[in-house]
Amino acid sequence: MADIYDLILSVNLPDTLSDAEISELRWHLGLAPQPATPLSLVTDYAEPLIGDDGQPEEDEQGNWLMSYEPYPVLAAKGPAHRAGGVLLSALEPETRGGWALTSRQEFHPDELGRVDELLLWLHERAVNSLDFQCHVRFYEEDTFAPVSVTEGEVIWP
Repeated sequence: MADIYDLILSVNLPDTLSDAEISELRWHLGLAPQPATPLSLVTDYAEPLIGDDGQPEEDEQGNWLMSYEPYPVLAAKGPAHRAGGVLLSALEPETRGGWALTSRQEFHPDELGRVDELLLWLHERAVNSLDFQCHVRFYEEDTFAPVSVTEGEVIWP
């Protein structure tokens, strides 16, 4: 048994996003290389360094040593490992202006903070509340439940 969740996301974004934001968003979707500019959509990539013994490494004061390894949040492609179907992400210009984003991904609960951060960023920039649709299910479940964003917080079912 695995702790894997299946996420389906659809967002319409305005044409006011900067080139830097589009570049970073494309990277998060696995559509472009990591931009050279500092990352701003998802910024918390801190992870404890794990030693050969499988335990977090510590400094002289007993604090965990941390590493910072950015990775794209919604970039998986190809057959899903647990949920069935295909993992994909797309970002296309809208004919009436703006951007259309669709993504279907699997994620582990350990990635939840980064998924939350990107979902909050997308929700804040969606053309309107109806243009942000996100649903999730545990990979063994039959049905998806809506994910909502309220007062700057992602609410998972």
